[in-house]
Amino acid sequence: MRVSNYFLTSFILMLLLFYSASTVYGQKATSDYNEQWRQVDALVLKGLTKSALSAIDKIYTISKSQRNDPQIIKALLYKIKLQQNIEEDADTKSIDDIENEIAAAKEPARSIIESIAAQLYWNYFQQNRYKIYNRTNTSSFNKKDIATWTADDLHAKIGNLYLNSIRDKDILQKQKLESFDAIILKGNARYLRPTLYDLLAHRALDYFKSDERDITRPSYYFQIKDQEVFAPAKVFIYHKFIIKDSSSLHQKALLIFQELLAFHLSDTNPDALIDADIERIDFANQYGVMTDKDTLYMAALKNISEKYKDNPASTQAAFLRAQTIYNFAIPSSDNPSKINSYSVNDAKEILDSIVNKYPTSEGGINAKNLLTQILHIEINLTAEKVNVPNVPFRTLVTYKNFKSIYFRIISLTEQLKNQVKGNVSNDQIFQRLVNQQTLRTWKQDLPNTSDYLSHSVEVKVDALPVGEYVLLGSEAADFSLNKNPLAAAYFFVSNISFINSGQQYFVLDRTSGQPLAGANVQVFNQQYNYSNQNYQLQKQEIISADKNGYLKLAALKKNENRNVRFDISYKNDRLFLDDLQYAYNYNNNDVDNYADQKKYDEANAKVFLFTDRSIYRPGQKVYFKGIGVTKNWKTKKTILLQSKDSITIFLNDANGQRVDSVSVFLNEFGSFNGKFRLPENKLNGTFEIGVDKYDNSSVSFSVEEYKRPKFYADFEKLQGSYRLGDTVSITGFAKAYAGNKIDGAKVSYRVTRQARFLYPWIFWGKILPRQNPVEITNGEMTTGADGKFIIKFAAIPDLSIDKTTDPVFDYKVEADVTDINGETRSSNIVVPIGYKALNLQIDLPGGDAVNVDSLKNIIVTSKNLSDQQETVKAVIKVYRLQPPQRLIRQRLWEKPDQFILTKSEFIQYFPNDEYAEESKKETWPKGELVYEKSDSTN
Repeated sequence: MRVSNYFLTSFILMLLLFYSASTVYGQKATSDYNEQWRQVDALVLKGLTKSALSAIDKIYTISKSQRNDPQIIKALLYKIKLQQNIEEDADTKSIDDIENEIAAAKEPARSIIESIAAQLYWNYFQQNRYKIYNRTNTSSFNKKDIATWTADDLHAKIGNLYLNSIRDKDILQKQKLESFDAIILKGNARYLRPTLYDLLAHRALDYFKSDERDITRPSYYFQIKDQEVFAPAKVFIYHKFIIKDSSSLHQKALLIFQELLAFHLSDTNPDALIDADIERIDFANQYGVMTDKDTLYMAALKNISEKYKDNPASTQAAFLRAQTIYNFAIPSSDNPSKINSYSVNDAKEILDSIVNKYPTSEGGINAKNLLTQILHIEINLTAEKVNVPNVPFRTLVTYKNFKSIYFRIISLTEQLKNQVKGNVSNDQIFQRLVNQQTLRTWKQDLPNTSDYLSHSVEVKVDALPVGEYVLLGSEAADFSLNKNPLAAAYFFVSNISFINSGQQYFVLDRTSGQPLAGANVQVFNQQYNYSNQNYQLQKQEIISADKNGYLKLAALKKNENRNVRFDISYKNDRLFLDDLQYAYNYNNNDVDNYADQKKYDEANAKVFLFTDRSIYRPGQKVYFKGIGVTKNWKTKKTILLQSKDSITIFLNDANGQRVDSVSVFLNEFGSFNGKFRLPENKLNGTFEIGVDKYDNSSVSFSVEEYKRPKFYADFEKLQGSYRLGDTVSITGFAKAYAGNKIDGAKVSYRVTRQARFLYPWIFWGKILPRQNPVEITNGEMTTGADGKFIIKFAAIPDLSIDKTTDPVFDYKVEADVTDINGETRSSNIVVPIGYKALNLQIDLPGGDAVNVDSLKNIIVTSKNLSDQQETVKAVIKVYRLQPPQRLIRQRLWEKPDQFILTKSEFIQYFPNDEYAEESKKETWPKGELVYEKSDSTN
């Protein structure tokens, strides 16, 4: 519950993890009771649990005689907690004690105890759900023992108890909480729970708002799809929610919300009303399935925040609205294709107004926290691991909420490397880096942004000589660690590179790719030293590259593994990367380990098995075939298995027990066949046929009691075309395999919408919008005399998706048809509707280069969104693209969204690097028209 987390208003049951009664309960009882509870505390602290229980029994007896309900409940709860420490099955015994107390209690104590009992049952379910979900429902069975209850039994019990706890509204709504201070924390916002009814109703809501009951929901389960769930309180309380699922928790939650809001609608102080109303709207937003839920949610929050703008309680509604705007704005910055009129600035304006007006309110405190997140300064540096000496290179700066960055370059010596590695905190690392002598320092102004979002830009770093360096970045010029963000990028400067295939390497010039003849390579093997718990380098061979830059490492011994590092020197250049070259010599099966083909077959042969069906009934025959394959002992090429010996084929049941076997012989084609009769009166499930002495040679199938279907359900072919916003009519039918129509059958249907994109390449370099299915409608009907049924739905598009991305909305219609005998058949059909009715496709050879002869015929097809061909007039034009007139090296990070250098300046410093998206052919400008023709498709 939102309020209990923030305002600390709760039952004592939530605090039973503590042992001290007098200090935790905050009770205002008589001095006699206080003294007795202090004695209980003392006994508990000494570990004298049984003595404490005896003392509690005395308090309970006295409370009973005095009809002191708060003290009775307190003793009962404290006893339950202590019993858990000394008794087995304490949970079930506690529930029995509570049930007995309910029978004897009178209002309002009875309602409190019922609420506590519901929570005990709920706790029991949560602690034992792994057992409970394996139980199946039973009928005509004595369910006195809770250990035999199913999930449905427990949920029914919990729900009834919570509903009973708020049944006597007239009494509870008049009962103030002061009478029960002995068992209720007073908290700092009791005005939000002014009566016992409020407290018990919100406790019930904590359960009814959960969705675990829906794990075993029926096909007609209740869904929150009425827009009135977001209506103002005075409208919402009168709305009738249509329901067929009597077990629905969410429907009961809405009814409790209606009663709560109706109770407080005329309050002089609307705090309790506002709190319950915000909780209702949050609940509706979490579980509502209407397509315009976001709009309704925002409007409902705005209504509360404006209607009660002079009440501090309304600030939570304003905060939730600002938080939603913020959450919308962040994804839209990553996905420009998503239409979004909100920005972080919009959220910040609302948050600022909350903090300025009511800084100590719940919404004000939450607003401060979100403002801190929005205004937080971020910095990150990315650089290529190895950069070429004596030429400038780039670093990618990711930044947020600042306008300039200060840089330092530090030489990374062996001594410094040892200081910043290992078990060292970030603060210690940056402190040591900041204290180092600086080789170079400068300031770089960044593109000015005011949207409070993260941005990235590439910054030029001037040339450096060969070496190993650290690039430090800071928002402050003094590189202080006090509330100043710092970032570091570690990199090498060298013109040496190498490539490899297995244990063979080539040492090359990083710029030209030419071999570095005579380069010296000191090989190190890195191994973990368990004695000092650190990695150590062990010097191995020194190899000199030949005239082609080629070198080969020493052969690995059997089962030897290496974590190799290279220290490469060439003239005045040196590269000693910390990257590991991993190698392992597996002791694979070798031809020398076998004397002949027969022995080799025994170790390497495999049999592929096939059955005539995938599902059988008990007692049926299973017909199987098999083919054996192996490899030639010498050539290792695949061949058919040839064996003169018999092969044993076995049948295992669902428990993995062997129930039958048969011996077969391979024919000249390496195959065989046979059959098994499945046993009856055994556990059904997954059976297996396998081959003795041959690994990975088995096939599984299902054995189930099933009936052959007597009818089938399907949909008629969609006629005509539809546009977004139209009402779509789909005709389905149920027909018996004997040919007769199935009339009077029950039809349960559901229509969902999911977007897809015909041209996903337009999102290249961006995030493809992820679309989860959204339910459009559902319902029930019956088939007519002709066995048909008609489903109608509105083709509502997702307006948050940009039309220019050409989305197609697939409306999936699913129907379950149940005849009078209880047999159910299912079918579905997908209706695609988009902003464009046709999809043109050009069939061209793939690849970056194609043979010119393959372009003599260009195939163009036109299809509707249901993938059916339609003939249209088409004009074909072929243009020559204008590619960049320079070689472009692949960028090793995402394209920045901001730029400091102009394109000409960038190319001047980095002639072979990508400025924006030059490597993407779709961005190349069109040149001259080289071909044009008009024709009909298909």
